[in-house]
Amino acid sequence: MGTRWLGELPATRNWRRVVALLKESDDPAKVADTTSQAAQRGLELAKKDRGVAHVIFMLMDTVWSSRKENFGQRLADLGMPLPKEPSLLDVVGAFDDALDRSLRRAGHRSDLAEMARFSAVDALTEICRQETGRLFGVTIDDTQATLKRYATPERFAAVGQNFFGKFLYRFLDYHLSRELPNHIGPGKQFDSISSCENFKNVLALHCQQTARIVKDFAGCWPSATEFREGITAENVQTKFVPIAFKKIRSELKQRSGANA
Repeated sequence: MGTRWLGELPATRNWRRVVALLKESDDPAKVADTTSQAAQRGLELAKKDRGVAHVIFMLMDTVWSSRKENFGQRLADLGMPLPKEPSLLDVVGAFDDALDRSLRRAGHRSDLAEMARFSAVDALTEICRQETGRLFGVTIDDTQATLKRYATPERFAAVGQNFFGKFLYRFLDYHLSRELPNHIGPGKQFDSISSCENFKNVLALHCQQTARIVKDFAGCWPSATEFREGITAENVQTKFVPIAFKKIRSELKQRSGANA
């Protein structure tokens, strides 16, 4: 499929609505909804982007492989060789490096794949933050035990929601960043960079709330799939990703109707 860039948004009626909304409102929900309408093609591309699917597979497999005895070897098979006594941050670093190499090698380094990559790294980092007393100097067994606690439907559901919420925020911000600077300053929507940042923080929360629609699905799917056939790059791409993004698009449309 090769590298695919989203490029500049055209001056469509929907995008003009985003600009107009920024002038009259700082409601993150309304702006997020209107932005998503203006960028629906991009969300549809995300559903089909092999790079995005690969990132989700790597995140899922990294966590769920912790349930296996040969955890270290599985990570090596995924392109994540680790030092003798890796910390959780070593795992995150190896994960990021492996994604960088694999996306380049496969030619799937689109803007969407990069958004997914950074979102997945952030999601793994969130796991590390839950273990602040044990980030360094731990054994591979300790690292595996930490990740294994997240390899359950309930806890991986939170990881999945976190990932999709971060991805959705990056996706919307990718488009909004073209217009937001025009609305900062005296007499404009945001009187300072700080007030604009506050708006973006609330927008990020809105995206996390929207991503709750995939929470249960993200938790149950890998558990059931691992039991039936094993988690593979192919079934993540063909079975998990299309449904997850369909749910998000449906939720965005529903929220848009509620905010109309």
